[in-house]
Amino acid sequence: MIEKILNKEELKRLSEQIGEIEKKTSAEIRVVVRHRRHWSERKLSPRQVAEREFMALGMTKTKQGTGILVFILVGERKFELMADHGIIKVLPEEFWTSLAGKLSDHFSKKNFFQGLTVSLAEIGEVLESKLPPSGANPDELPNDIIEE
Repeated sequence: MIEKILNKEELKRLSEQIGEIEKKTSAEIRVVVRHRRHWSERKLSPRQVAEREFMALGMTKTKQGTGILVFILVGERKFELMADHGIIKVLPEEFWTSLAGKLSDHFSKKNFFQGLTVSLAEIGEVLESKLPPSGANPDELPNDIIEE
């Protein structure tokens, strides 16, 4: 089903991009593409669904609180950007608002791969200077794109 918005080569390239970003920063990035909400989530807002996913993926358990989630609800044409406390300290709300606008523009034109690539690159560029790796910099979370 994910092939409708991202093909296998694009998924591979996005995973590789996440891995490269994580080598240059302390951040841990996950991308989740969900086609629709689960039945039990029907009364929740997209933000609440993303928050549940953030917790379920263990993104609050990174050593420095540096988890970032790009959560896409394809069937509803919605997405959420979430960041843990270590990221929020270095990236102000204006950054996320600007990034959401750019993603929205790409997604509205069905440019899912380009939108994700550009947005991930922007996150990486900013965090490279604001949150460089410290010490061993282990890869705490997988880099694959999750499809549900």
